[in-house]
Formats: sequence, C-alpha cells, structure tokens
Amino acid sequence: MDEKKKENGAAAKNRGVNLFALRLAVAAYLVYLGVDLLRAYLAGGSALSAAAAWGCGLGFPIAGLAFGAYSFLRYRREKAAEKKEVEETGKTPDGD
Repeated sequence: MDEKKKENGAAAKNRGVNLFALRLAVAAYLVYLGVDLLRAYLAGGSALSAAAAWGCGLGFPIAGLAFGAYSFLRYRREKAAEKKEVEETGKTPDGD
C-alpha cells in the first residue's frame, strides 16, 4: 500500500512537468507554423493573399510566444503552490 502511494505521488509530481512540456511543444509548433507560412509567401510559393500571409505569419508566432509565456507562468505558479503546501503541512506530495 505504501509503495502505491509513492507511485501516485511521483505520477502527480511528473504530471505538471509533462503538461508544461506538451504546452511548450504546442507553442513551438505555432511559432514554426507562422514562420513557415510567412517564409513560403516571401519565397513566392504560397497561394495566400498578402494580408492572410502577413496576418498568419505574424499572428501565429505571437500567439505561440504568448502561449509559451502563459505555460511557463502557470508551471511556476503550480510549483510555488506545491512548495507552499509542503511548507504548511510538512508533508511531501508522495505521502512522506
């Protein structure tokens, strides 16, 4: 039973890191998508209009950077809340 608590605690601890990594992957993809759209337009290989190419080419990277910043701030806030809970209760998340 004690071993099960430790496994659940470790899984909960890694959950935040996994979510942060997935969010950063989405943010990086948004930046890549926008840069690639704009690059294709500037190279002349895009069927997008100028307004759509510039709008998406700048909008996606801005959205990706904003989402990356949000992800980082949320990750820090969750870690701070976890640390505060450990200090208040004296118990670590894995039940020790």
